[in-house]
Amino acid sequence: MKKILLTTSALTLLAGAAAADVNLSGYGRIGISTTGGASSQYTRMNLDFSGSSTTDGGVTLTAKTRYRTTGSATGLFSGPQASISNGAMSLTVGNAAGAVAQTAGVWGCGTVMWGCHDLTDDGWASNWATRSSGGAGPDVIRLDMALGGASVSVSGGNGNDAELAVSMPMGAGSVGIGYDNDNADTQKAITQVNYSGSVGDMGVGVKLAQQNAVTAYIASVSAPAGGGSVYIFAGKQLDTNNNYGLRYNQSLGGGASMHVGANNIAGTTTVGAGVHFGDRKSVV
Repeated sequence: MKKILLTTSALTLLAGAAAADVNLSGYGRIGISTTGGASSQYTRMNLDFSGSSTTDGGVTLTAKTRYRTTGSATGLFSGPQASISNGAMSLTVGNAAGAVAQTAGVWGCGTVMWGCHDLTDDGWASNWATRSSGGAGPDVIRLDMALGGASVSVSGGNGNDAELAVSMPMGAGSVGIGYDNDNADTQKAITQVNYSGSVGDMGVGVKLAQQNAVTAYIASVSAPAGGGSVYIFAGKQLDTNNNYGLRYNQSLGGGASMHVGANNIAGTTTVGAGVHFGDRKSVV
């Protein structure tokens, strides 16, 4: 019943916002990669739908959903999310990121445009809520607010998960800290600290995550090169797997870009190349 009510509420917000502000954006990507001598092709299309309306009192109501299709598979709509904000704080419910994923993080990217994932994660440790792009997703309730110069997020739901995260400016970047009790299982509770910013024309990032006595980390650098940009990362997952890789991006104009690169994740090397086009703004 809760999911039905949530879906109905999100659709109601979209319907009410139709006369005010409805946005449609999306992107496509195609590519080919080789892993362990086996080659594969890749295609994806995303369409993001959002609607918003602002009341006379300055309160903004927003609802979002996404349609995604990959390869030859039938596409799926994501679960909706809805939010209400007065500028000083906002409340978000539904298929949304939890508090930890809202903090400034360091994400390691695959060889091309296969997307990015948290390279300190080993697939089971960091169960903090992340938004689903093609399915129901987590059932999250999250409160975001500004306290002085810091941004504070608190969230619940997602199987009774409780998360807390704080981020704040530091020099030419930002630092964040987050904690997730992982369904109240103290054996899987995890803490992360991260920094992302810039040094001259280079982007830099460092992230540490600890679970019990195990520490994971990742460091990344991006810099302009040859009319495009190069991205390099290296780190270790919580299961002790080492990860490293590099990627080169080059704009082709008209909203399109070329990507080529290679990475090694837990001893498996992947090399690939592809093209991305369209608006890749994330619906978080």
